[in-house]
Amino acid sequence: MYNTKIKNLVLIAIFMAFSVSTLAQDDSATITTGNNNTATTTMNSTATTSLTPFSGSKGFRKFSIGINAGALNPAVAIGGSNDFTNPQTTLGYGANIKYQLTHYLALQADFVRGNLKGNQDDPLWEDGGPQPNRPVTEFDTELHYAISGGGVFTFGNINWLSARSRIVPYISAGAGLAQYDVRIVPRGSSQLVDFPANSPITEFFVPVGLGLKFRLSNALNLDLGYRMNFTDGDNLDGARILPASYHKDKFQYGFLGLEFAFGNKANEQLMFHNPAAQLNNHIKTQIDRLQTQIDTLNARLSVVDTDGDGVADQFDKEPGTPSGCPVDFRGVTRDTDGDGVPDCNDKQLITPTECQPVNAEGVGTCPPPPCCDSLRMGTGACDLGDLPSISFRGSASGVNSDARLMLATVASKVKSSANCTITITGYPAASKASQALCNRRLEAVKNHLVENEGISSDRITTNCEVGGGDANTVDIRGN
Repeated sequence: MYNTKIKNLVLIAIFMAFSVSTLAQDDSATITTGNNNTATTTMNSTATTSLTPFSGSKGFRKFSIGINAGALNPAVAIGGSNDFTNPQTTLGYGANIKYQLTHYLALQADFVRGNLKGNQDDPLWEDGGPQPNRPVTEFDTELHYAISGGGVFTFGNINWLSARSRIVPYISAGAGLAQYDVRIVPRGSSQLVDFPANSPITEFFVPVGLGLKFRLSNALNLDLGYRMNFTDGDNLDGARILPASYHKDKFQYGFLGLEFAFGNKANEQLMFHNPAAQLNNHIKTQIDRLQTQIDTLNARLSVVDTDGDGVADQFDKEPGTPSGCPVDFRGVTRDTDGDGVPDCNDKQLITPTECQPVNAEGVGTCPPPPCCDSLRMGTGACDLGDLPSISFRGSASGVNSDARLMLATVASKVKSSANCTITITGYPAASKASQALCNRRLEAVKNHLVENEGISSDRITTNCEVGGGDANTVDIRGN
């Protein structure tokens, strides 16, 4: 059984040997923009550029014939029970006919021929164990044909990263008939005898496979594939260890082949065609056509724009526009506020009319509003009258209800005299503690006037005068 797995792994390795190259891309394309700015690489098909989206499959190669050769083995890679402990790998060969319906789907007919062999030379288990004691010790099946038809599903050909993938993976499934002659060596004998003795066996089977198609040219592909074939009988190897309802024979075929694509030599294979690249080419063609029309029109009109402001000289009302200055549809430098200084040089883009004329930088001189004149001139000396004093008890620094009423009166007078300020004065003792208490009381009075009465803080000053009066009294006077 150990050798069986080794041989299965060898078949898988043959298939996977080339799979590392699936990242190889032919990312060539030709992309042309206006004004003859071209970024060019080369696509492998000339026909693709002439196709338009949604134009059907008429312009592609869809029919192909392939031949292949590879390894046959009476087991499959996914395992399962086998009647012989040592399935042997032999040479097989085949052919196929394929018709590609869409980018993803093709119909394919396959033919395989070869020999299948096996014996009981290996022990029952991988770690040794007894030799199998089975009624048949060896078989040799001549596979006359295994003909099947089914679908092949390709993917990876629609690629937004490069123009075309040179490698397309696929999976396949189908159904067919296999005809074979079986010869066996019964236990105790060394001669091959026919099984059954009368005629070849014809059996239904289901092939399931996967592989990679390598594009060698527009007409030739390399086909690396692997197929597992499941028969609907237990007679492929001439041995029946288990009842036929529980065990079905199978065989695998790993192969390398050549696929010849037929059709117009200028046409691309539909299987390798990338619709994203076709769409890009179609858009590029439209852009090129439009650019050609624009260039032709410009040549007829002899469009010249000497100052490069986007307005042709024949329509430009200001031919010498400084570089970088925005213009209107006539080619005249924009002057949004009409102050005579272009916007590109104007440091005051919107200058009010009453602030004009302006200087060379576009900055005007605005007259002060009437309210500012009255504030600047004043209305005479500040006269707030007698303002109340605020008394505190002990070490208290908060503003009580009586003080709040008196401060409301002070705020009313200050608000009605816009050019007046006030000074809040406390009289602490010489000690630091008394001075700190004075500062807290003055801040409490000031904060109340600012936060509760709406007096601007810049109209209030505070002052602690040591020994200037009663330490528990705060005086307020106008300035």
